[in-house]
Amino acid sequence: MTEISLAQRVQSESSWCEVSQAAIQSNVKLLRQRVGDAVTLGVVVKADAFGHGIVATAREFVQAGADWLIVNFAYEAVKLREANLQAPIYICGNVPATQAQLVAQTQARIVLYDPEIAKAIANAGREAGHSVRVHLKIETGTHRQGLPLKDALVLAQLIQTLDGIELEGITTHYADIEDTTDHRFARQQLTRLQEADRAFRQAGYTVPMVHSANSAATLLWPEAHGSMVRVGLAAYGLWPSTETYATLLQTSSNSSEFIPSLSPVLSWRARIAQIKAVPPGGYISYGRTYRATHPMNIAILPLGYHEGYDRRLSNLGYVLIDGMRAPICGRICMNMFMVDVTHIPSARVGAIATLIGSDEDERISAEQLASWMGTINYEVLSRIHPSQPRFVTSPDDSRDSQASGSTLSLTHGNGGADT
Repeated sequence: MTEISLAQRVQSESSWCEVSQAAIQSNVKLLRQRVGDAVTLGVVVKADAFGHGIVATAREFVQAGADWLIVNFAYEAVKLREANLQAPIYICGNVPATQAQLVAQTQARIVLYDPEIAKAIANAGREAGHSVRVHLKIETGTHRQGLPLKDALVLAQLIQTLDGIELEGITTHYADIEDTTDHRFARQQLTRLQEADRAFRQAGYTVPMVHSANSAATLLWPEAHGSMVRVGLAAYGLWPSTETYATLLQTSSNSSEFIPSLSPVLSWRARIAQIKAVPPGGYISYGRTYRATHPMNIAILPLGYHEGYDRRLSNLGYVLIDGMRAPICGRICMNMFMVDVTHIPSARVGAIATLIGSDEDERISAEQLASWMGTINYEVLSRIHPSQPRFVTSPDDSRDSQASGSTLSLTHGNGGADT
């Protein structure tokens, strides 16, 4: 079989994303070293694998050594099963009673906090001929999903009376572990989960799995690894926040722990669709927010905020063309935007512009875009539209230009979007 190069695969595309197989393998290897072989390594592939493309990226994670795949909705579990992915699937988001049969058919696990859902899941499990495994969410301080401990124990008692459903674990999620270097509140949450584990066992319930760790907790606290870690952003080669990095740097300076060199997985590129001259005094794009002060050459790129390149980048960001920065001129449109290439004489129709990733010695990171947009790197990646083709790149691809380690810009973390 003739091997098709990345250049050949993207030849007919006007814009696309590259997903680095080597970066995925490197990140999974680092995470496995972090948690050890006894801990289940769950990788979060919800939100279209954080914008990377759920099926192909999930397959690469499993091949690299991830144990479980974590999604938010039942339809994501269906998509993975239809793609013949057989790894255990854990649904961390809302599952209404009407989707109980989908859960049973995919043999997925779910987070549970509602007695009526428990009954529906049990019915679906009986019909499917197997018990659906559930994880009770314990409220420890996030006040999102979850139940107070006493209510969780009551729900466990109900589960024990039902056929077709099985209690496999208890779990919680941190409210404030990424946005701060003061982790006292998060440690209180971990303590509450440990207290819940003891209470369940004292009540006679067998709970094989107890877990809470998102990316930040996985990187920071070995004591939080529990039975499973649920790693999101770190698996894609990005730091959850500068605070996470700073905390790890501080603690590792006084110990033998290493600072993981995370490898960004995604690059985003587009081809120049047109180059045109703009005279002095000419306006560029809607609202006349940009006016040329000198003769300019601009390049039109064929994607915009519909494709996920945020309108907040108008007159603010830049792309890379032939290793040089091309500033955005005017407002980002729905399906196109313009950049200044006056100083890039090699710019031409069909040339490649890099929106995220590396080009020669320059790099634009998701953190950099997030800082321009006033948001977080999670949003930058997860909002890349599914219409953008995703290509998995092997180490042999000449344009697999991922950096060996992620660069970290000064942008705050989120509220724990891993799960």
